[in-house]
Amino acid sequence: MIHIQWLELKPRDAGALTALPEVLQLPTQSSVGQALLAIGLDPVRIQNLLEQRAVAVFGLYATENTVLHDGDRLEILDGLKFDPMDSRRRRAQHKVLTKRQKELARYERRSRKQGKTPL
Repeated sequence: MIHIQWLELKPRDAGALTALPEVLQLPTQSSVGQALLAIGLDPVRIQNLLEQRAVAVFGLYATENTVLHDGDRLEILDGLKFDPMDSRRRRAQHKVLTKRQKELARYERRSRKQGKTPL
């Protein structure tokens, strides 16, 4: 038998640990999927958590078949509100637009100083 700790972070926790992890006793060589069932989660919710990459062992993403070891900490994370890659793309696009706007404003100031009108 192995003993693992598990905790669930909810959106209201704002990513901070607000309660001590609970202890769960499992057979040796148990997987993350088996542990989630032993905790009492609904199989549909388990599938959703795994698809959203909202299950981790010591902060590292875990799959359904990840084998747990004695002393591991299983973390059930709150789901992502947005895709991190989309967020990075938006920031990069904003940076490009901001740079173009600054260049255009600089060009317009130069044109006004020289008495020309911008294109």
